[in-house]
Amino acid sequence: MIFLISIAVLFLPCTILFPVFKVGKRNLKKLKGQNYIISCNHTSNLDPIMLDIRLCKKHVILAKKELFKHKFFGWWLKHLGAIPVDRKNVEPQSVKQVFSALNKNKPVMIFPQGTRATVRVEDGAAKEGVAMFSIRTGTPVVPMMFDRKIRIFHRTRLIIGEPIYPDTTRKKDKEYLDEFSNLIIEKMNALLDMPNPKQVKRQQREEKRAQKLARKQQKAELKLARKQAKKNKKIA
Repeated sequence: MIFLISIAVLFLPCTILFPVFKVGKRNLKKLKGQNYIISCNHTSNLDPIMLDIRLCKKHVILAKKELFKHKFFGWWLKHLGAIPVDRKNVEPQSVKQVFSALNKNKPVMIFPQGTRATVRVEDGAAKEGVAMFSIRTGTPVVPMMFDRKIRIFHRTRLIIGEPIYPDTTRKKDKEYLDEFSNLIIEKMNALLDMPNPKQVKRQQREEKRAQKLARKQQKAELKLARKQAKKNKKIA
């Protein structure tokens, strides 16, 4: 109830002030009702709430425990589905809560950088939590990326990638944990290299316009050449 009220109150002002547009939302449909883990870059404090608003769904979120010190804010965060995490020393209870949420078919949102950082996930900056939770529970990972830091009145794209499925037969393979973690980060960063659909459409329109003008010019030149040919015949 608190989540629904919060989204209802925040939806309009956040949508107007912080315009975030989804790209690749069809990739979520490929899950066909399966539970999932969101792995997204983290550049702003607005990232978690904007993800919930744009995806229209409640997610279990890992949030730094310092945010829970304020009684009201901490109470609100818990009702939004946030789990307090000590970034320096992750407590077993926090890990158990994430496993419990995934086992109850609740989608989980994790920022592998662990804190606000650059738009692109740098080498060595990501932690292996996403890969660990995915491999141990068999839950697919959906890579997502904000193409820029969310700012007031600035258009931001939320790019949604295709689900990544873990090999659950290699749960105890430490090398696979590193391998799968690197794959997730690689897929996340690759989303930033995808062309903007609007820019692609604009380029296609410009190309069609240029082709149309070229055809018109060819016709005009051909017409002029025919006229000149007729004149030359009459002179001859």
